[in-house]
Amino acid sequence: MATIEEIKNTLHNWAKMLENPEIADEFEGYNKIMQFIFPDINLNLQLVFKDKTAKVVDGFNDKAEMSLKVNSDLFIGISTGDIDPMEAFMNGELKPKGDLADLEKLEIFMDID
Repeated sequence: MATIEEIKNTLHNWAKMLENPEIADEFEGYNKIMQFIFPDINLNLQLVFKDKTAKVVDGFNDKAEMSLKVNSDLFIGISTGDIDPMEAFMNGELKPKGDLADLEKLEIFMDID
């Protein structure tokens, strides 16, 4: 089981990637809230995108445009490239709600080392 700190650090690192103008440009006009639910460690976090930036916010937001329920170890495995996100999705290990295009938007964070 991943720790709360590992999960938060991963999401903070994703938000920090938007300091790169090439990555930030991919999020031009993208103003949405993505809710992450980690049931195994009782953690809810939001990744709030606004004006080519992102920030991590603690807690649950029922107005989020997209939510992803995932176990912490699986999330860390996907974010490090050890686990194929498409395979996890096909196996029912990722439980998204909302527009799947929003979920696909997260791929940019997994393609960069």
